[in-house]
Amino acid sequence: MMGDLPWVLHSAEEGDVLLPGRCPPAESPSSALISLDYDGTLRRKGGAMADVAPQVFVLLGQLHRRGVRWGINSGRNLADMAKVLALLPLQPDFICTCERYVYLSDNAGLLRPLAEHNARCYAVNLKLRDSVHQPWQDTLQRLRVELPHAVWALSATDPLSIEARDSDTMDLMMPYILRFVDSLTGVAVQRAGKYLRLADARFNKGIALQRVLAAWRVPPHCLFVMGDGHNDLDAFRLFPQAFCAVPADAHADVLRWVAHNYGSVFADVPSALRAWQERFFPHVLRG
Repeated sequence: MMGDLPWVLHSAEEGDVLLPGRCPPAESPSSALISLDYDGTLRRKGGAMADVAPQVFVLLGQLHRRGVRWGINSGRNLADMAKVLALLPLQPDFICTCERYVYLSDNAGLLRPLAEHNARCYAVNLKLRDSVHQPWQDTLQRLRVELPHAVWALSATDPLSIEARDSDTMDLMMPYILRFVDSLTGVAVQRAGKYLRLADARFNKGIALQRVLAAWRVPPHCLFVMGDGHNDLDAFRLFPQAFCAVPADAHADVLRWVAHNYGSVFADVPSALRAWQERFFPHVLRG
């Protein structure tokens, strides 16, 4: 599907990977921004890597021609996102990886790293990794003893990331992990379903998205953001002016947060995008 696209070599925390270009150039100046979580939001739960409703890309294409940029704000690492991009029929204007690294399309439509921001993210999280490695390992060892039936594994590439058998297993593990994190300063938990990562608290999905908005001078009230995981709440909290949307099958904690704060619940991405269009087109779209 994307075989005729150029490939650009980037270097990031996850290593050197080939990142596919090119998103189509926007036909109008940036008027609004769409940020979509990938797993469980853009990609349907339990589906294949590219299992996205086709009408999503029809809507995104229509909006893109009106100057609305769109992107994927994910906890996946860069190597995983490169595989995802190679399968999509419409390339995004930006991606955010590991809840913190930012890649923006240039004038040619090629995705380029936001170099200074990404370097800063890498430096502080590498420092964090070194400082908490041993106590984190001790905590995980105690967790194995206290929850012997919980099935989980440490990431082979990131010693601060773990994957549980399922989201319910991670729910059981969370009290132990949160007690450990509460004993530290400047450390946050980034969780998406059965996946969890420790990270420097100064960088998250909200901060990454803030960098994207600033680069294209899009005001927060012209932002659509949708996600289903705990890590998406960082973006919701940072942008209360935005149109915040949550899939109906999001984690119960996320649904409760929306019910007691702000945001709306939708069956899927297309229904949320249509609601945003109906409510905000006169205000956020030019022409």
